[in-house]
This record gives sequence, C-alpha cells and structure tokens, in this order.
Amino acid sequence: MPPDCVGLVLGGGGARGAAHVGVLKVLERERVPVCAIAGTSMGAIVGGLYAAGYDADELERLLASIDWADMFEDAPPRQRLPMERKEEDFRHLVDLEIGYRNGRLGFPTGLVRGQKLMLLLRRLTLSTWQTERFDQLPIPFRAVAADITTGKKKVFDAGDLAVAIRASMSVPGAFAPVRVGEQLLVDGGMAENVPVDEVRAMGATRLVVVDVSSPLLKEAELNNPAAVLDQMVTALMTEKTARSLASLGAGDVLLRPELGDISAAQFQRAAEAVALGVQVAEAQLPRLRALALSPERYAAHRAGQRHQGFDPGLLAFLEVAPGQSPSATRHVAWAAQELVGKPFDVAAVEQALGRAYGDGRFETIDYRLVRREGVTGLEIEPRQKPWTAFGRVGLQLDDDFNGSSNYLLSAELVFNDINRIGGQWRNLVQLGRVTGLRSELFQPFGDEGAYWLRPALVVRNESLPLWSAQSRQLAEYRLLRRELDIGFGFSPSPAWRLELGLMGGRDSAHLDIGSGLVGTGAQRFAGLRAEATWDTLDSIDFPSQGVRASVGVVSLQPWFGADSDGDVVRASVDWAQAWDRYHLLLGARIASALEDGTSFRSQTFLGGFLNLSGYSERSLVGSQAALARAVAYRRTGDTSRLFSLPLYVGASVEAGNVWQARSDFGTGPLRVSGSLFGGLDTPLGPVFLGFGRNSGGADSWYLSFGSMLRPETR
Repeated sequence: MPPDCVGLVLGGGGARGAAHVGVLKVLERERVPVCAIAGTSMGAIVGGLYAAGYDADELERLLASIDWADMFEDAPPRQRLPMERKEEDFRHLVDLEIGYRNGRLGFPTGLVRGQKLMLLLRRLTLSTWQTERFDQLPIPFRAVAADITTGKKKVFDAGDLAVAIRASMSVPGAFAPVRVGEQLLVDGGMAENVPVDEVRAMGATRLVVVDVSSPLLKEAELNNPAAVLDQMVTALMTEKTARSLASLGAGDVLLRPELGDISAAQFQRAAEAVALGVQVAEAQLPRLRALALSPERYAAHRAGQRHQGFDPGLLAFLEVAPGQSPSATRHVAWAAQELVGKPFDVAAVEQALGRAYGDGRFETIDYRLVRREGVTGLEIEPRQKPWTAFGRVGLQLDDDFNGSSNYLLSAELVFNDINRIGGQWRNLVQLGRVTGLRSELFQPFGDEGAYWLRPALVVRNESLPLWSAQSRQLAEYRLLRRELDIGFGFSPSPAWRLELGLMGGRDSAHLDIGSGLVGTGAQRFAGLRAEATWDTLDSIDFPSQGVRASVGVVSLQPWFGADSDGDVVRASVDWAQAWDRYHLLLGARIASALEDGTSFRSQTFLGGFLNLSGYSERSLVGSQAALARAVAYRRTGDTSRLFSLPLYVGASVEAGNVWQARSDFGTGPLRVSGSLFGGLDTPLGPVFLGFGRNSGGADSWYLSFGSMLRPETR
C-alpha cells in the first residue's frame, strides 16, 4: 500500500451507520486518499459499496431512495402472490409460522429472512460479479462476520461481495443467519464491531476510524427484559470496541459522531445521521487535511476507484441448484426459464425470483452471474425452509358490548411435497363459532402449477344465531355438516383463478334456542359449484389499492336421494384507493337463492361491524341479500418509521337488507347504517374499536379483531 494512503475502518451500528456516508463526503472533499477499507455490519454495507466504486453522493442518494419498511418485509407484494397464498390471508391473520421436522418444532431463525435485502445487495454489487478476491476491487476491502456456532470472527477477503456484506449485517434475532460453506454466520459486531486489526493487516499505517456504536442505556431505561438483554449485548460490544480503539496511534483519526437518540433501527433518520457524520469529520479538519493529496494526485487516485464495466450480454443458460424437493426446483426453473436467450435484465430477474418466492416454500432465492466456456449464464440457488411441515394460526374476534360475542380460532398444519410433483396435505382445525376439521390434498400440475386438483373432507359444527332488527336474539341453531368436495382449479396468473367442484354431504340442524325461520332436521345435499375470483388488493387489513371481485354459483341437485334442490348465486366486489394518508374502500355484495326454500346452503347473513353496523354480528339472515358500503379511513402517526403500529381513524356508510323470497328481493326500504372507528395494524392482525348506528335506531359498540374484508371461505 502506498505510504500516503489511508486505511478506513467503519464500525457497525445499524441505521446509525449512515453517518459513515457523511464522513466519506468530507474525505472526498478534503482529498484524503483511501486505499483500504474494513467494515462490520452497516459499516460493511457502506464500506463494501464504496470499495465497489460508488462515491459518497451516490451512497447518500441510495440511502434516501430505499423503502426500508418494504426492504425488511420478505414476501413479495400481495398482488404478486399466487391466489392460494392470498386466500391464506383470510384464514390466518396472525403472521406466525411454526415448522415441524423429524419430531421437533421449529421457528424462523430471524424476524427477517433477508430475501429483498439480498436482492438489493446483489443489484448494487453486480459490477463485481467477476471479482474473486476483494483486493481486486477498486478499493481493497474486508468484511467481518461471526460464526454463531463458535463465536469466532470470520473475515471475508474473497468470494461473493453481496454474500459477505449480507453475512456481516445479520443481527441475531432480527435477520436469519447466512450459511457460507460449513459456517453459519451472523453480524460481525459480536466478534469485532470496529475492525481496526483488519485494516492494519492490509498494510495501512494511517487510519481513519469511525465508531457509530449505540451508547449504553441509563438505569431508568432498563425497564423491560428486552432492554436488559440489549444492554448486555451492547456492554460486551463496548468492551471489545474499547480494546480495538486502544491500539490507535497518534497519527490515526478517531471519529465518533454525536448521534443522540438515533437508534439502530431508525433508518428513516438516515439523512440526519449523514449530516452528523459530516459534522464530526469537519470537527477534525486539521488532522484530516494533514492526510490530503494535491488536487492532481487525488484526481488520478480516484480515477481508478470508480465502477468497473458491467455488460454480461445474453444469458446463454440457466442452472438451478437442486434442493430437497424436486418440485420446488422445477418451480424456480419454470419461473426463470424465460430469461434465457435474452440480455441480462436485473429487474426481470428479480421479478422472476419474486414469483418463485411467493410459493411460500423458500427461505431465500439468490442468483449469481457465471461465466463458463465463453458464455454467460444465470445460477440460481433456492434455499428451502428447513421443515417438511409447517403450521399457521389465525383469530377472528367480535364483541358488541351488548351480550353478543363470538370468536374463531384456527390452526392449519400443512405437509409440503408429499410427492414428487409438489402435492400438499393441508389440515385446518377451527374452534369457536365454527368447530371442525377440513383435510384436503392440494395437488398442482402443469407448467408452474397453474392447474390443481383438490379433494377435501369437511366436518364442522357451526352456531347460527338469529336476531331481530332490535338486536333481540330469536333463535340459535347448531348445524353439523359432513361434506366431501372435489375441486379442479386453474390460475394462469397471480390475479385470478377459476375453480369448479363436485360436492356432496349431509347437514344436520337442531334448534337450541327460541323459534326459527329455517327448518331443522337432516338434509342431504349434492351438486356442483363454480367460482371465479379476481384479486389485486395490496392488503386485506387496510387496503390502499386494488380490486377483489368474486362470483360463485352453487347448484344443488337431487342426486343420490339428496333433499336440497336449487341454485344459489353470490357475488362481491371491493375496490380500494389511497391518496397519501387518505384511503377509500368501496364494496358491494349480493346473494340470491334462485328457488325459494329453507336449505341452510341458501342462507346469507348480514350484520356486524362494517356489515350493516349497529346490528349484531350475523343477526340478519335470508335467502336473498344485498349490501353496499363506503369506508373512508386515514392513517395517522409517523408513516416513515421502520417498526410502528399504524393507527387508522375512519367512518363508514352501509346500506342493504335481507329477504326470505326471491320475489321480495329489492322490495321495501333498505336498512342504512354508519360507523366511526379506530383501527390498529398490529403484528397479530388489525384490531378495531368502533361505534355503529342503523336506521332502525339500534346502535352498538364493537371490538373486532379481523380484517375489513372477510368473504365466505370454505
């Protein structure tokens, strides 16, 4: 290393590490030559990208452009998910996945698996795809990670730059560890948060060291177990950092930005951190200027440190690393096969991998450009989740504070890849308003699994309360259903699907309370069903854009001695749009039994929060029903925070009714309702507290745990 060059040490500190960019801006302005960089965690991100050829201004613009909240969300946008994954939203509001393998339960090893983050790092480091050793980068570089199984330091000086950076910043608990060879790697802060020794080992004799470590909490702030645990980790890192900094000499420059209350997770405050980095560097201008080169020499020095040329040309081949499931490997290959024979397009690659990742079987899907026998290809490495079965849970809860409450707790256990063509065995257990079991085999086939066969067995026991318009309960039924259903479906794109089914079974009903409007006893049924669904909503909790429309027909036939006969048509549509913080949801539902009768299959229920508010939940029942509603809501609070619980306030207007005979459909006055509500978007799902009133003079308070959209599900 030239004697007039400087080694740069960039420490870890999460979002506080944006201050590194401010320091780099001053070093460039003052013509301080950097010839070696070592970084840990956020220091590895900034240092690695600077070493790859980005300048400080580019890094500042990059920090400002990243949607950090989206970056720490692994799943693709809901609009791109397969329809089967979208339907899971209505069954499982709680985003908690529990795995099972070899007799043991398992949980994700991090809150974030890092799929989108890895794709971002891959995009930003593409110019280095042919660089094997980090000394060959525009600026020699080292990244520091830690082996979580041994606690020892892992220093990356060669290999894949994107993987090295990703491993260095894998904060335990927040990000899943990264496997590199036989090592399982996490954030390098637990081993060496300010890697002074690594830059010295590269030959640097003069150092600029930037420490952005989080300070220790005061005693008054240690008021919960998480704070105490964080304090313990910070104390250990502080001790190791102090030992590293004690080795600095008189010619080295130590910069410690005064970052105040900026925490490691506050990426939305990156601009503040950059400014504070500039401030701390300018406070040391005399010492930094002592390291400077002349304008001519510095220009020549920086000329060789810019981005390398990047033009991989046409992709001549595609290789997908085999995984534990042949069908999963084929699924990734199907999603990416259209890339072959075309010029490399990073956006197209990311979109293809996003489609494959939406399948739900993968922890991460990464890619690399490779050069073999004079041609360029794409090597894709899917890493499946480590369990053969996984479970998810869901909860719906409604209470009107007027004696009417119900809940629905669900748990689903799914066995993946039970055969070589990707079959799933799904088992859904429900407790509460509905108690029962649904067990089905979901067997996809055809290119990309666009077709499927779904035989299912259903046993369920359901309470069906009937109420008067004055919120007085008239009756309560208990319905036992035993059903065999065989469905055949087609979904050529994530936006829509069509499913046809053959069904048969037996309903047994008895009246528990009062006198009812619907007959009791046993009813055998058989028939056909058809349903078409279009779904481009971005969320079912507090949607901001998209449409969901569904049309379904159940045709009951007198086959095999069935007691029920007739057709039932149901249709619904919901449209959402947002303007900054303001949201509007418009929706309509209609249901009609084309022949009058008393079959339970023909009944539709209205009533409850946003479903004719003011009436009790499911208090209106009829073989004919119609509902229209408009819901306006506003998001409040700081929408730029990475981790927050968004609060919404809103109001609704709803109109509709139920009728007992088709000839009465649409006759008489509509029931009109309205509501005012507050909603909290929690990690366990949306929670609403609202007040509703209807044109009949009845009103209710509601506590509801569930989405704004709750269509009828199987």
